[in-house]
Amino acid sequence: MDRLNGKAVDTPALLVSAIFLGIVVLAASWGAGWVVKHFSAEATPEWMSVFVEYMAMLAVALILVLASSMGDPESFGFIRPRVTGGYGTGITWGLALGALASIIALASGAGRMPLLERLSLGQMVLLIWLLASVAEEVFVRGYVQSYLEPLKHRGLKLFKWSFSVPVIVSALFFSAMHLILLTTGMAFLAIYIVLVFTFFLGIAAAKQRERSGSVLPAITTHISFNVGGLIGGMIYVIVQVAIVGRSAVEITRALGG
Repeated sequence: MDRLNGKAVDTPALLVSAIFLGIVVLAASWGAGWVVKHFSAEATPEWMSVFVEYMAMLAVALILVLASSMGDPESFGFIRPRVTGGYGTGITWGLALGALASIIALASGAGRMPLLERLSLGQMVLLIWLLASVAEEVFVRGYVQSYLEPLKHRGLKLFKWSFSVPVIVSALFFSAMHLILLTTGMAFLAIYIVLVFTFFLGIAAAKQRERSGSVLPAITTHISFNVGGLIGGMIYVIVQVAIVGRSAVEITRALGG
C-alpha cells in the first residue's frame, strides 16, 4: 500500500474504483447519445446525438469532480497552470501526433470515419475539435487522472522519461474509450490506428496535466491533435499531387475506398 497524509492507500481498490467510475461516466454519455439517435424524430440532425453525448460526459464528470473534491475542484486541475510555458510542448506534441496519425491512416488505406463524414466542417470544429476535446479532457485528465493522484509517485521510467501510474492508466483508459468506434462500421485497421495514437495523445496530455497541475494544457494538447489531423491530411494530398503525380480524382477515389 501507498501512504497519503499518513493514511494507507489501497492501490488495487483505487485503480478498480477509478475504472468503475470512468465506465459509469461513459455509460451515461453513450447512453444519452444513443437515446437521442434512436428515439428522436427522423428530422433530428446528425450532430444532435454527438452534442448530447459529450454534454452528458462533461456534466457527469463535473458532478463527480465536485463530489470527490468536496466542492474544491482545484485539486482536480481546475486552476491556471502552475508553470510558465505549460502550453507549447503539448501543442507541439498534439500537432505532430495528429498529423502523423492522419498521414498513416490515409497512406495505409485504413478507410473512412463514418461519423465525421456526416458532419459539416463547422460542426466538426465545434463538436469534435472543441466540445469533445474539453469533455474528454475534463473527464479523463480532470477526473480519472486526478482520482489516481495518490499513486503519482509510482510508475516506470523509459530512458530519460518517467511515467507515473496516473499518467499511464489515464492514457490506457482514454485509448480504450475509443473502442466504441467498433459500433460505427469503421474499418478495423482505422480503429487500430486510432487506439495507438489516442494512447500516445493520452500520454502527452496526461504529462501536461501532471506537470502544470491544470487541465487547460491537456485540453489544448487534445485540440492541437485534432487540428494536426487536418494538417496531416492536407500534407498527404499535396504530396500525392505534387510529388507522386496523382490527380485529385484519383486521390478522391482512393480515399473513398
